[in-house]
Order: sequence, then structure tokens, then C-alpha cells
Amino acid sequence: MNKDNKSNGGRSGRTILPRAKMPDKDPFESWLQKQLHTMYDEIVSEPLPESLVRLIDNDAAAGCDKNEKPI
Repeated sequence: MNKDNKSNGGRSGRTILPRAKMPDKDPFESWLQKQLHTMYDEIVSEPLPESLVRLIDNDAAAGCDKNEKPI
């Protein structure tokens, strides 16, 4: 018997079924997602300003020192 059986992942007696197709999204949801990506993808891909990164790092370090729980 071949142990490299790819159709069932190498496990005897098991059959891998194709994944069921998910129902299509609501047309409005699809449209909205496309529009939001069109408007904001460029902005989201921009790097954070150094001053904001320092502020986040300082706050994280201060939170670790005080053993505070995040909100």
C-alpha cells in the first residue's frame, strides 16, 4: 500500500470532500467593501508617523511597568 496517498492525506479509510461553496455575500456588502478598499487602501498602507510610534511604545512600556490591564 502506498503511504503517500495524496487524495486522502495519507490516512486510510478517509475521503477528503471538496469544500462547500459559501453563499454569495449581500450585493450591498460586496459593493461597500469594494468602495472602502478603493478609498482607504492607500492610506492604510502608509507608515505610521515616528512620533505616533514613540507615543505607542512609551505607553506600552509604562503599562508594563505598572502591570495595568489594557482597556
